[in-house]
Amino acid sequence: MQRLGVVALLAAVVVVGWPGVAEAHGIGGRLDLPVPVSYFVIGAGVVLVVSFVALSVLWPQPRLQDGPRHDSARLTVRRGWVLPALGVIGLLLVIGQLAPPLLGADAASTRPTIAPVLVWVLFWLVVPFAGAVIGNWYTDLNPWRSLGRRLGVRRGERVWVLDRFGIWPAAVLFFAFAWLELVGPDSGDGVILATAALAYTIFMMTMMAYVGRETGLAVFDVFTPYNRLISSISPLGRRDDGRLLWRGWLRALPAIPEWPGLAAFVVVAIGTVSYDGASATQAARGVLGDFGQTTLGGTLFLAGSVLVIGLAYWFASWVAARMVGGGLTASRVASRFAHTLVPIALAYAVAHYLTLIIFEGQQLIAAVSDPFGLGWDLFGTAERTVDFFITSSEPVWYAQVAVIVTGHVLGVVLAHDRALADFGTEAVRSQYAMLLLMVALTTFGLLILAG
Repeated sequence: MQRLGVVALLAAVVVVGWPGVAEAHGIGGRLDLPVPVSYFVIGAGVVLVVSFVALSVLWPQPRLQDGPRHDSARLTVRRGWVLPALGVIGLLLVIGQLAPPLLGADAASTRPTIAPVLVWVLFWLVVPFAGAVIGNWYTDLNPWRSLGRRLGVRRGERVWVLDRFGIWPAAVLFFAFAWLELVGPDSGDGVILATAALAYTIFMMTMMAYVGRETGLAVFDVFTPYNRLISSISPLGRRDDGRLLWRGWLRALPAIPEWPGLAAFVVVAIGTVSYDGASATQAARGVLGDFGQTTLGGTLFLAGSVLVIGLAYWFASWVAARMVGGGLTASRVASRFAHTLVPIALAYAVAHYLTLIIFEGQQLIAAVSDPFGLGWDLFGTAERTVDFFITSSEPVWYAQVAVIVTGHVLGVVLAHDRALADFGTEAVRSQYAMLLLMVALTTFGLLILAG
């Protein structure tokens, strides 16, 4: 068992990358850390192992499998006008992407237009990250749901499409969206973003008209399942009438439907962030050379990163199935435990993009005064520059380590609880391979960040 886990770990490190000196979205090196990076890696691994042992002793029965437990006495928030207003804001976000090139924004302008900040910082990062705390507010913010309502897209729901295809289409589009950001040339160009937004809007309206508004969003919209998965970590849930209720941390994750493609979707979320970090390391650049900087090389590297993470997870699922027996398949185990990877996907993303949000997000202050790069100064902030107020990498590094370790510990907790429900007395033994996978992913995540 240990030998198999080591093989999976080595495969992940060799294919995706190993520690270098650069970080894609960081603020500098780790040379000023008080102790070597290896100490952090070993410490994180020890934390996971100790957590696993403690759960084996102190958590003998499943506690999370009965789903959310709404406590209206603890917190109840009426729908009011805030949630409906989010739909209007969502439409404005899409318009903010389409408007710059249509209004003749100067591509050579040194001022940031609002489109890249809205897409790559606010929409892609801040919205889902906030959802992990305050619940799934993307449901109301979703501009394509709002547009579909206003266009009268009310065709009967073809729910069989979701049953048959699950979120495989969304997983493929997630990969495509990540490719546009990480590999595609000029991902911050207003014309490219506008073209992508327009094409995606037409695509979504077509799919919603064909399979139904809600089915179309569930199957084909990248951001609907992504925000639903991340927000399932939140202690805040919602009733049918829109009221927000307290449901408890993590309780909604085990209740996530086992859609076809669920495991693939989460693997893509982890693998694309892994690529973003690994591609900036000296080791990756040394192996790939100039080819790694080409569109083809980046595409292959991105696909390889997702593939390795997926194979490692499938392998751990296969080992668990063999350990338990009873005719279980690796695919079945992978589907049953896919939700346990969600905190890890969030941890990877938060740790990796923490400094990007802190610094690049400040461009929104300037962009709101001159959203289209036309020389405006509506609010007197157009000349505002980014304040790099963090001068040492130490506080960022400690925050990243805490996030990575916490995400994996939560993954261990969720996996242990599901194993108790599914495997009973074989629960602990069935999770050996998953534990090794969690340790490998933790190690890998820290090595990437330790450039």
